[in-house]
This record gives sequence, C-alpha cells and structure tokens, in this order.
Amino acid sequence: MDPEYLIDKADNQRAQALYSEALKSYRAALKGFESSGIKEGMIDAHMGLGHTLRMVGRYEDAIRHYTEASHIARTLKDNLLYHDAKLGIALSLRGMGRWKEALKYIRQAKTYYRKRNDQEGIAYALWAEAGVYRYKGEPIKAIETLEEALRINRLLGDLSGEGYCLNALGGAARVAGLKRESLRYYSRAQEIFRSMRDTFGLAYSHCGIGNALRMYGRYSEAVDHFRKALRLYERIGDIVSSAYTLWSMGQTYLMLKRLSFAKRYLDRALKHFKKTKDERGKVYYFLGMAQYHILNGDTPRAKRFLGRAKEITNRYGFGLEACHVENLINCVEGDGAGKKDKNCYGKKGVKLKFSGIPFNIP
Repeated sequence: MDPEYLIDKADNQRAQALYSEALKSYRAALKGFESSGIKEGMIDAHMGLGHTLRMVGRYEDAIRHYTEASHIARTLKDNLLYHDAKLGIALSLRGMGRWKEALKYIRQAKTYYRKRNDQEGIAYALWAEAGVYRYKGEPIKAIETLEEALRINRLLGDLSGEGYCLNALGGAARVAGLKRESLRYYSRAQEIFRSMRDTFGLAYSHCGIGNALRMYGRYSEAVDHFRKALRLYERIGDIVSSAYTLWSMGQTYLMLKRLSFAKRYLDRALKHFKKTKDERGKVYYFLGMAQYHILNGDTPRAKRFLGRAKEITNRYGFGLEACHVENLINCVEGDGAGKKDKNCYGKKGVKLKFSGIPFNIP
C-alpha cells in the first residue's frame, strides 16, 4: 500500500484518538518509506509514531522515534523538522517530569520559530513552555505564557489550539488557587471540543471541570465529570490523563472521608504513573496516601510517604508540590498548616490555604 496514503490514514486516525490503529498505519508507512529510501516520508512516519506513543504515555518509545526523526532532518539540513522533532522530545521529557531538560529544547525551538515568524510554531512552543512552568511551580508565569499562545491561536483561527490553551489555562488557574477562572476556562474548552467532536479534548475538559468543581466542594458533581472523563480516556487508551483523573477521584473521596474508595483510586493511579514513569504523578500519589494514613491514625506511615514525596520534589524541582509536602509535614508535626513555611505559596503568587487535613490539593 502507498506509504503516503498510510500517513494520511494514520494522521486521521490519530486526530480521532484511534491510537492503536494509528500506530499500525504509521509503522506500515515507515516500512514503505524505508524500502524506497524516501527520507522525508521516514521523518513523517517517525514523528507520527512519536506523537501517538507520547499520547498513550510511552514516553521513552516516543523519544526514540523523535530522535530518529531529528537525525534524518539533520542529514537533510531541514531545520524546521529538526526543531519540530526536538519539541516532541521535550514534551515527552516533560511528561516524565524531567522539565529542566525539556525547557532547553522548547526554548531552542521557540527561538527558531520566532526567527521564521512561524506563528503556529510559536504558539505550540509557548503552550509547551507553559506546561514546564507548571511543573516548575510557577503557575502565574504559565498563565501569562498561555495567554500569549491563546492570542496567537485566535488570530490564526486555530480552534483546536484555542481549546487546548483553554484547558491548560484551566489547570494553571486551578493550581494557582483561581477556581472561578479555572471553571470558566475549562467550560469554554468543553464547548469547543464538543463542537469539534474531539474525544481527547472533551475528556480533558471533563476532568478539568471535575477538578474545578472539587475546589468548590461540589464533590458529587465533580465525580460525575471524572467518570465521564475516565470512560472517554478508556475508549482511546490514554493512561497518561486517566492516571490524573483517577488521582482526582481518590482526592475527592479523601475529602468525603470515604477512605477505602480513596485508596482504591489512588492505587489505580499509581499503576499508571509507574507505567508511564511519571515522577510528578508519583508525588501526588504519595501526598494522597500520606493523607489517607493520617486520617486512619497511622502517622508514622504517613511520614514515610511524605519523605518519599519530598525526595522526588527535591530531585526534580517540583516547586508547587514541594509546598504541598512541606505543609503536610508541618501538620503532621503539629505545627498547623503552613506555619513553618507560610510564605511558600505566597512567593509563587499562589492563593492557596488549607485549614487542616485532608488538604483539597488542586
């Protein structure tokens, strides 16, 4: 079969979140292009494989294909495709929590796109960079960066890009303590993705709305949205996003003091975090389990979980998560929520305050 036809088929399958089918089509296309020695086609196939594998949490496999694409682009002296591939590597590294490495590649790509006045590339790089700022613990900077990306996408008339910026803005606003703005961003994103019939974007917005409602204490409504998100993620085989949705369910049940339910969802989330090698996700699991054990009266075990969370936040530089860990440690040690490090959130411009365990971690 014509490999160019297979690439088009794979791109359409990926756009419809048919990831398993897309992988088969991209692999068949790659084989065809390799047989005929068409390097440009080989790049397209490797990039498609990288994008698809990244969406299903197979980050190391994705990096392998993006790296191969970057090598071929270098031999062809195609700087645009080279930086596109490097940006793919960066997004994979970010997904694993390795944001410091990711930021280097993202900034290099953004600089190149600006030189070319490639507005679409600039918007995508800004969106990627904003995600790194969230991992770094700078949600206000993430919001500012996403607002610039959103402005460009709107000028380009890129409805999908606008939707993903709005989803990302919803997340950044939530962790910054701006729950009203978070709900507004996610709700607008959902309108866009419903009109586009974008399954992944719709699932993302359901999870986001659920978390925004959770911050308002509207737990039953939140759970309804999480369940809708999980059904959609399961349909497309996305364990990256479903992991965080499962964690959100666990956190919601912690708030409701339904501890057996909380543990069940947290444990399911951990399986996904381990599979995708998501270090930041593991921190959230440890934070959830620490609270679970505190509520069960097992402080020594809670401290062990917090110690593991602290070790990861220190190693990877997850700034906001480090604040959550320190605040929980202070509570466990009887110093109240945040008394020892009361400026941790304030220094980051974040409006968060917890009165006691369980913390409704955003």
